[in-house]
Amino acid sequence: MGLLDDKKRARTFYKYFSKIYDLVNPFFYSEEMRKTVVDMAEIDEGDLVLEVGCGTGFTTFEIVKRVGEEKVVAVDLTPEQMVKAVARFPKANFLRGDAENLPFKDNTFDASISAGSIEYWPHPALGIQEMARVTKPGGRVVILAPRKPDNPIVRKFAESIMLFPSTQQCVAWFLKAGLEDIRYVEMGPYRFWSKLVVIISGRVP
Repeated sequence: MGLLDDKKRARTFYKYFSKIYDLVNPFFYSEEMRKTVVDMAEIDEGDLVLEVGCGTGFTTFEIVKRVGEEKVVAVDLTPEQMVKAVARFPKANFLRGDAENLPFKDNTFDASISAGSIEYWPHPALGIQEMARVTKPGGRVVILAPRKPDNPIVRKFAESIMLFPSTQQCVAWFLKAGLEDIRYVEMGPYRFWSKLVVIISGRVP
């Protein structure tokens, strides 16, 4: 387990990192990547969408453009992060919540999205199962995860900090959650850093 592969430590980290998060995030997560995440959810205007690990609202912005503020329900463990998202989207529905124990009934949402959160989940397979549980049949679950680095030295350092799953591992988790029609794309914010993350989507049967 990496240093931040722990809810309490991750929450403490983001309590302080939230002060500069919006300055740092664009270097790792581009608008094109964000658009791809939401495209792969296949959502339409009026759909009810869950965002898991909303942070300061970077991905929320694109979801709101598609469905409207009132149709977004967003959860996060870190109040210091979420308070910025609440200020940006006052009509959206925000609550503090745990990805591995979502406080919603089965088949509630038309789609569920999580970008840049799974790397902090101690049990990522459980988090994906929870997202699948609360998503309606036919809806899609979309995850953006930092991709396992190819360089073994970089990989060892990265994995000492937090989770960096392989694309194959993500596919296996989606299959375990019972998801179908699984699609994925590897991409990054720059041409020279084109495989920083994997974005994976699966449909609830």
